[in-house]
Amino acid sequence: MHPFVYPIVPAIRDLKFVEKIVQIPVSSVFLLEGDIFNTQNATQKLKENGKKVFVHIDLINGLGRDEASVKLVKEFVCADGIITTRSNLIVFANRIGLMTVQRIFLIDSKAVETGIQQIKKHKANFVEVLPGLIPDMIRFIKQSVEQPIISGGLVSTENQVKKILAAGAIAVSTSKENLWNIF
Repeated sequence: MHPFVYPIVPAIRDLKFVEKIVQIPVSSVFLLEGDIFNTQNATQKLKENGKKVFVHIDLINGLGRDEASVKLVKEFVCADGIITTRSNLIVFANRIGLMTVQRIFLIDSKAVETGIQQIKKHKANFVEVLPGLIPDMIRFIKQSVEQPIISGGLVSTENQVKKILAAGAIAVSTSKENLWNIF
């Protein structure tokens, strides 16, 4: 079973929300900001409360964009997985047993094409498609790759969440606190 049983994934930029998240029924959390030390503390607290934790390795202070940083996320931070736009980190994280989320941005048709090629080549466990407000593109990417789709970015209403899930995403990542506990 995948870690996104609950279809909303809090994407937190401020670790003060950790205390709130441990009290709601989400199954996974995306940590998008912080430094290596407070990310480790937040990860420990979230995992103690049954949450799967994914660290956005490209955004956490104190982490580089290399294999040593991926290993640090696994061994020091003790996260369950990483989020990244960098395919080389996906390959290494898969090799050492971390779950992986490859983040792609729907900027234009070339970005979509390149993203699909990277997903197929590097075999992330999950794909996060941003922005999430384009259900037709979510359907297209879902048909183009075998990995489950998570979508987020600019999602601010319950109706948008429902459209994204109806388009085939297994979960919606959002920093909007009012959406974290809608199911």
